[in-house]
Amino acid sequence: MRLIFLGPPGAGKGTQAKVLANQWQVPHISTGDILREAIQGKTSLGIQAATYVEAGELVPDLLIMAIMRERFGREDVEKGWILDGFPRTLAQANALDQLLQIMRQPYGKVVYFDVSSDVLVKRLLQRGRVDDTQETIGRRLEIYQEQTTPLIDFYQRRHCLKTIDGNLPISQINQKLEALFSALV
Repeated sequence: MRLIFLGPPGAGKGTQAKVLANQWQVPHISTGDILREAIQGKTSLGIQAATYVEAGELVPDLLIMAIMRERFGREDVEKGWILDGFPRTLAQANALDQLLQIMRQPYGKVVYFDVSSDVLVKRLLQRGRVDDTQETIGRRLEIYQEQTTPLIDFYQRRHCLKTIDGNLPISQINQKLEALFSALV
């Protein structure tokens, strides 16, 4: 099972990815986690990424893709994986498609977590993170709309997009995902 989870911040992608990855015994791959791991491990790619992260800048796509290539080269991905929150742009989606084709690890489905803005803001404010203010949340959602929303059409054209109502409670979303993919596992 190889899945890409797509949706705005606070949509529940990470929560659901962790649950399903545990159930299916496949890795939950989050670019944020991979970046932190590479930086903490002081790998050559991690050292390069750290300069951008420490400056508060986005890590360039070429570097992200090199880190992703390294991650998809590990043995634990042979049975499958769930990719959480990546790609975020059309350029990243195209680069990811090329990488996965080279590595012979095509994804089966892309799950889009469709959640209303009101629910997202409420969830993000309840997380209690210092950087989760009304203003920063609003900016993150704007960036998401600009950069990531075009991916919905990108994956629809490939006939691999499944939409889940992310406004539902966690347990109901999990049940819908399990029903959606039970025949594929």
